[in-house]
Amino acid sequence: MPKLPPLLAQLLCWLGFHDFRVISKTFEFGAGGSIERVECRRCGAIMDRQA
Repeated sequence: MPKLPPLLAQLLCWLGFHDFRVISKTFEFGAGGSIERVECRRCGAIMDRQA
């Protein structure tokens, strides 16, 4: 992906369009499934999501 101008990148993150990369992945048996910890490459926000 080409590098975006900083102002446009901040605007996209503010609108909720993050550029995530997976930091860690945990697999659980049962109803939980797997959980990924992801980090936005542009703003540094860290979130957990169910994969």
